[in-house]
Amino acid sequence: MAQCDLTLANIRPWGASLRPVTIGRSTEKLEDPAGRFWDSVRDCLWGAHLDMCMCEDQDDQLELLRATLRCIAEDMHRIDPDAMVEHLFDGSLMFFRHYLLTLGHHQFVEHEAVVFKHAQLSPLGWSVLAMLEATKPVIIENRADPAADRAAAIQRGENRIHID
Repeated sequence: MAQCDLTLANIRPWGASLRPVTIGRSTEKLEDPAGRFWDSVRDCLWGAHLDMCMCEDQDDQLELLRATLRCIAEDMHRIDPDAMVEHLFDGSLMFFRHYLLTLGHHQFVEHEAVVFKHAQLSPLGWSVLAMLEATKPVIIENRADPAADRAAAIQRGENRIHID
């Protein structure tokens, strides 16, 4: 199995060009090249790069993105696609296939004619993965926070893919 060792890959994490600024006396923000301010590099990826709404679904969706990019980096989509479908995409092959196409649309993966067999991370995909791995939250289940529960389930599912 291929291993994704980002520390040895000499990859510049996505968002490295964000500039930290202090607003007022103590509020720390990150400023993007367009002059917009973000609470975190993950927020900037989600809101600016992916152009998604800043909503409660962000954390679990970024964890799904991180887990999927990591599995692609480790060739799990070729080695054991059934495990990826089962543990990350709730058994939905249609969701899995659509997600890989979406990753291609965002230029996180490169592929030839058949995205599902030939997908590999693009330089941008490696950069995003490096950032998401470096900022991976420690998530504990919290019945009061459904998004945290979903993110925890994604992390458990990712572990099953690599253990099975």
